[in-house]
Amino acid sequence: MPNPRSTIKEKHERFQVGLLINELNRRHRASYRVIAEPDPPEAIIQSGRTTRWAEVVTAYWNDSYARDLNSYATPGEAHVSVGNGPFINMDEEFALKFVAAVKAKLEKNGYVPFRDKYGPGYLLVSIHYPFLNSGSMALVEKMWAQTAVHDLGCFRSVYVTFRIFEGYRVVRWRVM
Repeated sequence: MPNPRSTIKEKHERFQVGLLINELNRRHRASYRVIAEPDPPEAIIQSGRTTRWAEVVTAYWNDSYARDLNSYATPGEAHVSVGNGPFINMDEEFALKFVAAVKAKLEKNGYVPFRDKYGPGYLLVSIHYPFLNSGSMALVEKMWAQTAVHDLGCFRSVYVTFRIFEGYRVVRWRVM
């Protein structure tokens, strides 16, 4: 029997890949679709004769918020609330989590075989930060500029997804 937490993670990643595919198809007038899910990466995608790959990473506000969201979404698991606060330095916490998540993916050797076979892929950062605003992302960009990264060249671009009203927005992160 599959681990309920793994099932939730897999569904989240599939959803995120779907958001990315919709954005790539819109941007490039393509017809990308998933042809394989090796995990990692989350998906091998293809449009016509073009084959690419996509990897998803989630940037949470902090570990407590990640535990809150995941425990709430996992059947049979007791919900563990993030708590009542007070919460301080929230943007800083989130920015550190975001930068660490992206840095780890850019430096991971496990994607080199996919880069070598299909070319650089797409990294999709799913943002889970309820207080996200332009100031939060400005801080992320400032911290990113101060971070030494040994980029292995596995990703052609980084996209971010975040909730907006009743849906999601997918944006190419231009800092990289």
